[in-house]
Amino acid sequence: MNILKWFGIGLVSLLLLIFVYVFISYQSNMNEHLTLNDEVRENAPGQFIQLTDGYTHYQLTGADDAPTIVLVHGFSIPMAIWGTTHRRLQQAGYRVLAYDLFGRGYSDRPRVQYTGELFERQLQELLDGLNIEGPVVLAGLSMGGPIVMRFAANHSHRVLGTVLIAPLHQPLQPPPMPERIGHVMLGAFYVPSIQQSFAAEYLTPEDATALRTAYTAQTEIRGFTQALTSSFYAFSTQDHREYYRRTREYGVPMMLVWGTNDNVVPYSHAEGVQEDALVLHMITAEGAGHTPHLEQPELVNGYILAFLQDLTLE
Repeated sequence: MNILKWFGIGLVSLLLLIFVYVFISYQSNMNEHLTLNDEVRENAPGQFIQLTDGYTHYQLTGADDAPTIVLVHGFSIPMAIWGTTHRRLQQAGYRVLAYDLFGRGYSDRPRVQYTGELFERQLQELLDGLNIEGPVVLAGLSMGGPIVMRFAANHSHRVLGTVLIAPLHQPLQPPPMPERIGHVMLGAFYVPSIQQSFAAEYLTPEDATALRTAYTAQTEIRGFTQALTSSFYAFSTQDHREYYRRTREYGVPMMLVWGTNDNVVPYSHAEGVQEDALVLHMITAEGAGHTPHLEQPELVNGYILAFLQDLTLE
């Protein structure tokens, strides 16, 4: 009995130590002290438009009559993640629309569940509000992939084609813990860990600075970590494959890009995307991770521009 008693005491003590460590990490890393209001927006770069669920932060460049490319970023880093690809599209004469998803960057953090419906509505209202009526090409990175495919499936007449980079395809199961605890874990460990990626050798000084600045700014605005948490539990767990399949039925062409060393959304998932969607071109970036457009820009941007030229000349 004494052995069991001391074992129980030791186990409880260990759990308490872990809880204290996580709590201290959360408190020390939580930097959300700003309310996203008119003053913050006035000092932010880019433009803003008010939609049903709040303000959306965006940048729209290029001639009104040029083919329009819409860039949809991923889970945690705002539109600055498109860096080199954004610049190349602009230089090639395209009209480029990049924006921050709700909960990220300088876009509002509505107190709602961050589901596919929310992100689809944001994209639809953004295009409507900016009077972009003609068919566009949608580019989605990681979590931006299923957002693109959901919109393309439900509004195929507005989509000329898609470019997906390491897209989320299969539903992800959240960790076996309540969402509130997941929020603490994300704030304690995940949110600060992203900063390390901005020191990657493949990033140009310009891109590294832009990413660090944009990411740090969003972590200071209240609601960021909660938006990530809700997205993880309410969006990533949804089955997005039906939207991929419907775009194949509607004949929406896709170019797919994936890095072989992707440890976020594994390269092996490309097979499922190719089975479900109308993938005309599959670009494999040997040795690249989750952001091949930043790691191998010459390869990826070259293929994207060739794909766009084929689409827009048809």
